[in-house]
Amino acid sequence: MKLNKLILISSGVVLTAGMAILAETDFAGARWSNPFAKAQKEAGEAEDIQGAIESMYSMRLNEKTGTIEPEWFEAALAQANNRVSSRGTTLKWTNMGPDNVGGRVRAFLIHNHKDSGHVMFVGSVSGGLFKSRTNGQSWLPVVDPTSNLGITCIAQTPDGTIYYGTGEGGFTNLGGTRNGSPAFPGNGVYKSTSTSGDAYTNIINTAAWSVVNTMVAHPTENWLWVSNGAGVYRTTNGGANWTLVRGGNIQDMTIDKDGIVWCTSSAGKIYKGNTDGTMFTDMPGVTAGGRTSIAVSPEDPQYVYLLRSDGRFLQGVWRTTNGGANWDLLVSKTEVTEIFGTGQGYYDNCIAVDPLNKNRVYLGGVDMAMWDTDKGFRQIASTFDAPWNASYVHADKHFITFNTRTNPPTMIVASDGGLAFSTNRSVWTQMNRNFFSYQAYNVAANYLGHVAGGSQDNGTQLINFTGNSFNGEPSKNALEIFGGDGFDVEFSKFKPSTIFMSTYYGRIARTANNGQSNSTFWDKRLDGTSQTDFNTTFSLWEKDATTSRLFLAKDADVWCAINPTDFSNSVSWFLVAAGTGSSRIIEMDHTPDGNHLFVAKPGALWRIDSLNKATYSTSLYPGARDIPAGITKRNIMPAAAGGRTVTSVNVDMANGAHVVITLGGYGNNTYVYETENALDDVPTWKNITGDLPSIPVYDAVVDPDNSNRIIIGTDFGIYMTVNGGTNWTEENTGMARVPVFEIRGYEFNPWEGMVMYIGTHGRGFFRCDNFLTNTKKVAKAQMSIQAYPNPARDQFNLSFSAAQAGKASIQVYNLRGELMRTLNVQTTAGSNTVEINTSELNSGYYFAKVIQGTATASVKFAVTQ
Repeated sequence: MKLNKLILISSGVVLTAGMAILAETDFAGARWSNPFAKAQKEAGEAEDIQGAIESMYSMRLNEKTGTIEPEWFEAALAQANNRVSSRGTTLKWTNMGPDNVGGRVRAFLIHNHKDSGHVMFVGSVSGGLFKSRTNGQSWLPVVDPTSNLGITCIAQTPDGTIYYGTGEGGFTNLGGTRNGSPAFPGNGVYKSTSTSGDAYTNIINTAAWSVVNTMVAHPTENWLWVSNGAGVYRTTNGGANWTLVRGGNIQDMTIDKDGIVWCTSSAGKIYKGNTDGTMFTDMPGVTAGGRTSIAVSPEDPQYVYLLRSDGRFLQGVWRTTNGGANWDLLVSKTEVTEIFGTGQGYYDNCIAVDPLNKNRVYLGGVDMAMWDTDKGFRQIASTFDAPWNASYVHADKHFITFNTRTNPPTMIVASDGGLAFSTNRSVWTQMNRNFFSYQAYNVAANYLGHVAGGSQDNGTQLINFTGNSFNGEPSKNALEIFGGDGFDVEFSKFKPSTIFMSTYYGRIARTANNGQSNSTFWDKRLDGTSQTDFNTTFSLWEKDATTSRLFLAKDADVWCAINPTDFSNSVSWFLVAAGTGSSRIIEMDHTPDGNHLFVAKPGALWRIDSLNKATYSTSLYPGARDIPAGITKRNIMPAAAGGRTVTSVNVDMANGAHVVITLGGYGNNTYVYETENALDDVPTWKNITGDLPSIPVYDAVVDPDNSNRIIIGTDFGIYMTVNGGTNWTEENTGMARVPVFEIRGYEFNPWEGMVMYIGTHGRGFFRCDNFLTNTKKVAKAQMSIQAYPNPARDQFNLSFSAAQAGKASIQVYNLRGELMRTLNVQTTAGSNTVEINTSELNSGYYFAKVIQGTATASVKFAVTQ
């Protein structure tokens, strides 16, 4: 969904073959895929990360090979890097937040120098590295915006050098898209160029290092161990040389206070290193199997704990008290002890030993628990997010550590929701201020500037400027208005407090009060019980304040809700398209008049026609799958893009026949197509990929004032063309090379240009106002407006121009988008003045909006009582 017209509208390295290289290595080398896919298919989908993983492949994987070859990603990255001169400065992006909700975290570090104060680092899996100088009270991004932002692990050697690894594929998959939770390709290991940790350089980035699982540093020597799918590598000279010291797909690793490295493989085998970490011994006593996390007691290195899953569910917790000679089972799998929910033991699995008690261990999965010799097993946190719930820690824990500089040590937990800390293990506080790592799938905005979007495991969040400001800026605090994994979201353009929201498997709801309450709006035709793909996509078309349609994709069907923006009447649903193929629908967009709907899918692009001519009557069409007469569909997929996944379809709101589609899949040469006759029986398509790097493109918006200007979202952020696709410039100023799954363009006033919002998967929401100031829409009908006196006390005059005589609606909203009053008036052509009573309004700022036909105008005014 695109534009809404509110006209209301390497340096070289030496790899030395090391010892103990075993045949267990399961790194595929030349391709990336999901090692847990088979187990997930056998177990079925659940409403968690597994559903997301099952849903995401076609957007990024090559349609022929079903893989992402590392050389494809590296080639695309090289293309982007080699075109430094093409990096544009036209678009300036401003971060909109949220600054109180974090994204997925697997890497955390407390600076090891005593004179570093309260310096901490946190790595987001798709948003990059952030630094805090305030003990985690606030954060700032520190990584070069062109660096790889998929951080999975971090470590610091005694000399103060910080290293981090990239590429999360060892714990989820590399086919991630807006339809699920992705693991973006990494490009090896980065090293700080100063002990402050403010600048980094890439020190190894060969194909084997596209997925980096974990790393540890020696406590007294400047040695570093890093693991990937091929094994554990050791460097003793800052990354100039690397030695493979343990083969196998090593997923978890830790080091004790004496420098002994412990690690576990994807097959669940346990290995213990020698004193210099050059030889590893297979530890007997625990049957191998599944992902296993490992932790060593800081007090006593003889105490080592294992948290093991079978790849999905809990197998148990084991402990050795004699350095691995013997192992004891401490916690067995029961309904009470199952901390991996519906089977996520491969995805969220972490363990840590209390630094002051070697007989107490903390366990993280979907839930969080502890075990000690006094009371055994019990859960210690809740996953229920409510303001009054002091025990809340976000689901899906990935890392547990301790700040031992506090007394008692502060426990810090990294999860899909960012960071949380506790000093007593019962009361928890979020530490996400300015940790802009929110993983958005979608974005929408209203003319008040409020922004909302769905996200990976953080629901649908609304930013409407309520809450405390920070650093003198308007509040970027977000309010969760719908839970689960959030997908498509829409504001009504006539009623800014009306929002449509969704979560997984086709579940949608609406709210008329900015999410203070919400409800579903099914009928007997579509009662909400039938599920669809994990991704939920819909498109909202509005003619006026009461006439609207919401098109919802359910597997291969498209359903239409009639007038869902009208809360005073019941909503009826009608099937408008069926038989579009077995693959899921990825995105839809409509023409400005609502008569045509375009449907994007893997291998197909459908156009549904004559929607305005149909009669939507339950008496005429009583059957649940009756399609109203007159509605037809046609596959208009470009022949040259046959077999490719259409990731988005985008209608030019100034010209319904002008349509741009985007394509996914690494390993291709074409990613953007355009047609000027999209409403013909056989549209003529043109490849406008031009000199764009060979990366999947996820969304686009066409500037209605300049059809040659097209803005797209990619794996590497935003690109733009101003000459119809011949040349593309990278437009990430103020942002970073973060994946962008959706772009929205709005015209909030008919005489202004477009304002854009993007939902990034790793840095939250951004806004761009460049076209507001650069584009004047003088050719279109204008409605001037003025409020006086301003500020007002008991009343003010609203003066506006009308193009013609007729009825008009005047609406007054507060800054939260709540409708305070509506006044219907009769206008004359030309100047009009209406007196508005404000005696019952509290002091504060408001918006007055005039709506006449398709023309609108709004003005901000203040009330002082």
